[in-house]
Amino acid sequence: MKNYLTPKEKTEFQIEVEKSKFIGILLPFNNKNNLQDELSKIKKDYPKARHYCYAYKINEESKFSDDGEPSGTAGKPILNQIEQANLTNCLLVVVRYFGGTLLGSGRLLRTYLESAKQIVERSSKFELITSQKWRIFVEIENFDYVKNYILRNNFFIINTMFNDKICIDFAVPREAKESIEEDLYGKIEVVGKIDYLYRREV
Repeated sequence: MKNYLTPKEKTEFQIEVEKSKFIGILLPFNNKNNLQDELSKIKKDYPKARHYCYAYKINEESKFSDDGEPSGTAGKPILNQIEQANLTNCLLVVVRYFGGTLLGSGRLLRTYLESAKQIVERSSKFELITSQKWRIFVEIENFDYVKNYILRNNFFIINTMFNDKICIDFAVPREAKESIEEDLYGKIEVVGKIDYLYRREV
């Protein structure tokens, strides 16, 4: 199964059609209760726009709004782009400044679709990998061996802390083998395992 992606940071991009400006805004979004706050910030940034159409997806939950545009021409195409890009935990808003020319439902739909597509393609993203986070202690003489083992198996080192013993936090994808303790017998002390959603840059 393909891992989900999520925006790394807020990104904006503008296109213009028949003097109407369409400003796509994609940002990380993890709590639907914050929707109105995020929309209020965008409306403050673009106070004279006519429409603020949006879609969001958090895990498997999604919602969209045409915000006064003809039904099906804005919110749904925006959500389609989120889903086609395999994005989650994100909010995508397309702000429209009306330029005086009616575009018609078909062209309007294509324009919102294109605006959403452009901003999704231009944004920096993380890959979300369902993992288990291991915390281990390693004696200094075993550190290089254990580190190379972790990297060789495509596990992801999250943090390394040096003290009397070296503490390593690393993420193990769910589909990975779990014979780590056998493979590293006598070289590590396992002090914790928790479910973890690892974010890897793409």
